[in-house]
Amino acid sequence: MIRSILLRRLISGVITLWLISVVIFAVLHVLPGDPRLIALGDEYTQEQWDAMTREMQLDQPLLTQYGSWLKGLITFDWGNSLMSPYPISELLGSAVYYTALLTFFVMILVIPIATVIGVYSAVHSGRLADNVASFLTLSLAAMPGFAIAVLTIYFLATNVFRIFPGSSIFDPNVSVWSQLELFALPVLASVLGLIPYPIRMVRAAMIEALESDAVMVARLKGLPERTVIFRHALRMCLGPIVQAFGLTLVFLSGGTIIVETVFSYPGVGYELIQGVGRRDFPVIQTLVVILAFFTIVLNLLTDLAVMIVTPRLRTRM
Repeated sequence: MIRSILLRRLISGVITLWLISVVIFAVLHVLPGDPRLIALGDEYTQEQWDAMTREMQLDQPLLTQYGSWLKGLITFDWGNSLMSPYPISELLGSAVYYTALLTFFVMILVIPIATVIGVYSAVHSGRLADNVASFLTLSLAAMPGFAIAVLTIYFLATNVFRIFPGSSIFDPNVSVWSQLELFALPVLASVLGLIPYPIRMVRAAMIEALESDAVMVARLKGLPERTVIFRHALRMCLGPIVQAFGLTLVFLSGGTIIVETVFSYPGVGYELIQGVGRRDFPVIQTLVVILAFFTIVLNLLTDLAVMIVTPRLRTRM
């Protein structure tokens, strides 16, 4: 049964990815502006115009153009950027690397912090610590991501405390690990923007577990409260907790666009915004599909992880 569910999710994910590719291809082709003008500039000859037309296959029917682009996408032959002679795969290699690093640093902070605060709030539900945590998480959840990013720059990079750089412009000739201070504000802004959701999810799941019959029986047996919390209640709500962090990772894959743009962080989101500004259609098409692919894969892996840590579902795999 579980295998059939995963198979259906996989098939629906492939169909969704294909539909996204159709939509982004169609939208970019109906927008005003000619990509040949972007690639050639203001001065060009008729021969250059005709050569660019053939190179972009603009003399072919629209379905032929889409089929050729989709084939290249699947075979990792993504073509060249309109603004650069280099292949798109080469241009995006470093962007994917920087986004992966940002995601790693954010998640290694979000997971322990959200778990500790969520569990503590649930155990002390209705008390001062829980009320303060709820107020702070709701306040952060109500703030747009760009506002959090701007506030971190204001307080930690410019007017109040000049502790960290306000932009993340890396020196390509120096190791990334020697420039860790450039990660500080993008990571902090991402953590503050994402952490309210997993905290609330962990708290809700933990409260439900603490009120369950199994935990009540464990307390009646005279087990220490620490044992009841960590060996019984926390284990019971592993499924919702894993799902919360999986969805947080999915949100992060899209939320980095705002953070990377504000801090000029050279990741996938920043390159996407730059591509939109330059009307670099091949880069935009490729990046949108890549982001959609990672979102679908992360959702599928989250579902699988939830099934693995949930005993009731694991026995049916």
